[in-house]
Amino acid sequence: MRGQYYFIATVILLFFCIGSLLLIDTATPTLTANQLHNFLTDKFFAFYTQLAEWPIIVFSILFAIYKQPKIGLWFGICFLLEFFIVQGLKFGLNEPRPIQELGSALFEVPGSPIGSWKSFPSGHTAAAFTGFAMLAFVNRFRIVEILYFILAGLVGFSRLYLGQHYLKDVAAGISIAMLVWLVFIIGSKRIKALKGLTL
Repeated sequence: MRGQYYFIATVILLFFCIGSLLLIDTATPTLTANQLHNFLTDKFFAFYTQLAEWPIIVFSILFAIYKQPKIGLWFGICFLLEFFIVQGLKFGLNEPRPIQELGSALFEVPGSPIGSWKSFPSGHTAAAFTGFAMLAFVNRFRIVEILYFILAGLVGFSRLYLGQHYLKDVAAGISIAMLVWLVFIIGSKRIKALKGLTL
């Protein structure tokens, strides 16, 4: 199956996140990542985290449509599913962001003001892991799948670094992305059977 190395690496990361949540308190990963800040990484993560939303969404959908139109359109529908799940949880739960608990202990990176609510789940993380999963799926080189995994993981880390989310929010974003990815794979196999597409 295409994208299997990306998927395996993501599952391992998810189990690592869950294990960490069982062993340490909620605030520590955010505080630890946030306190690593310096001028260069502040600039990088403030910019890079923005790629996780519309840029990666639009690029991955358009690239998938370019490669295989019907599969690409199905992926666009799956991305809508990811969006509605994330936004439904955000607005339904309206969880406080780390700033509400940690206050002045968090460093606010210039150009990336820390929000106060709708923390759970991390939408940037969900979008990144979904979008890069699609790029891994249409890619023919296995080593590139690991690069996409690293790029997606950096988005998740950026949400901690910028003080925007807890690790549980990031883990939930990854989980949603994997759920949507499974829906995509199941639907893609059906499309292949009906339309004779090559995956």
